Amino acid sequence: MKKIYGIYCRIEELIVGTSFAAIVALTFMNAVLRVFKRPIIYADDMCLLLFSWTAFLGADVSLRYCRLVGMDLVARRFPPKVQKILALIVHVVIIDILVILVIGGIKIIQTNGMRPFNTLEKLGIRYGVVTAALPVCGVMIILTCVIKIAKLIIHFSDDDYTLKKSVPKDTGEIGEENTGASETPVVIGDAKEVQ
Repeated sequence: MKKIYGIYCRIEELIVGTSFAAIVALTFMNAVLRVFKRPIIYADDMCLLLFSWTAFLGADVSLRYCRLVGMDLVARRFPPKVQKILALIVHVVIIDILVILVIGGIKIIQTNGMRPFNTLEKLGIRYGVVTAALPVCGVMIILTCVIKIAKLIIHFSDDDYTLKKSVPKDTGEIGEENTGASETPVVIGDAKEVQ
């Protein structure tokens, strides 16, 4: 099961990376070609389509690797068990909100799904392809939250366990630990620091 989930995660990351690169490439090429009065007609709509999927899939990848923006100034001052209880509550609230968004996304697809999607209509792409990002990715994020809740419950008595520590170390050099954010900040007025 872990192997299948690992493949699922790698495919999702590949889709996010490829889609993001495609958005950048399409936007850049379209800007350059506009100078020569030869814009790519489908570029803007294709970027909107890719952006809707990339944003939600990227949110799932970020949540999986504990890389979403968060403020733990208050939470980290509590004992480890209280921190875990707070994390459980946060993930349950995330799931509740996502259930509402998934249901709403399905309703949007039912009402507007067959509407033509601007210039992509000629390619057979309807508005439902764009709006499907919300319910599909919402379910994927719910799965990530359920896995995190299960990890917290399994390791509840282990005071050294945190969700950030459970992220595999072979995920590359991502995160604040590789940015120098944990180091003492440079004081501009200090001549020794500036050198």
